[in-house]
Amino acid sequence: MIRHARRAQRLTRLVLHVSVGVAITYLILAPANAMGSNPARPIQRVLVRWWMAGICRILNLRIRTEGEVCGEPVLLVANHISWLDVPCLLATVNAVCLSKSEVQAWPVVGALAAHAGTLFIRRGEHTATGVADQMARSLQGKLSVVFFPEGTSTDGETVRTFHPRLYHAAIQAQTRVQAVAIAYPHPAGVNPVAPYINDVKLLDHLWSVLAEPVVDVRLTFCEPVTATGDRRALAVRTRGQILEALNKMPAGCSSQSV
Repeated sequence: MIRHARRAQRLTRLVLHVSVGVAITYLILAPANAMGSNPARPIQRVLVRWWMAGICRILNLRIRTEGEVCGEPVLLVANHISWLDVPCLLATVNAVCLSKSEVQAWPVVGALAAHAGTLFIRRGEHTATGVADQMARSLQGKLSVVFFPEGTSTDGETVRTFHPRLYHAAIQAQTRVQAVAIAYPHPAGVNPVAPYINDVKLLDHLWSVLAEPVVDVRLTFCEPVTATGDRRALAVRTRGQILEALNKMPAGCSSQSV
């Protein structure tokens, strides 16, 4: 009964918050974008961070950060466990996110993401030059970009190989790269409600999260590294930083490479 009551209360708050997000999108963000406004415009970033922080509060995502967020625009690369990674990161840093193109088709969320400045890439796209150029322009426009080099979400027990091609954005923009280790600590190791895997539907996953008393999230910001001309070396180095950060967690909460 407690879980049902918690879910109902949070669902009501979430619907109201999404309604506010729709109003902000079509009354403020969409007109600004139509006039060619820079996505890095302070009011747009404040609204996006406020809205993402609201999602985290409603779902009771208890975020703990470690390390220092780089004070300049950087390419932020993170391991990927869940769609929850996105609101946690965008509530914490001033950035836009690179997302799979399927998100554009999600009801309401797709439009919100697009007008908030999200960059999209098609799954399995072999030539990512255009996407890297968009990312570089955002970085040159003084706005950090978040992307997940694994290319897919995992169960949180592993960190897959990082695909290097989109690291070219940082090289092109002559910015640094900062790795972010994401974890959902739990007595069982990784909180079993967090991973968004195995073709689970978004609404089904959200339904489970809504019933959780609290979901602990740990974001570890690693030391930024200079973007050299070797994309593969950058991918290997930042993945190593994330593995090192995750392996410093208490026993039962570490990740292994595959």
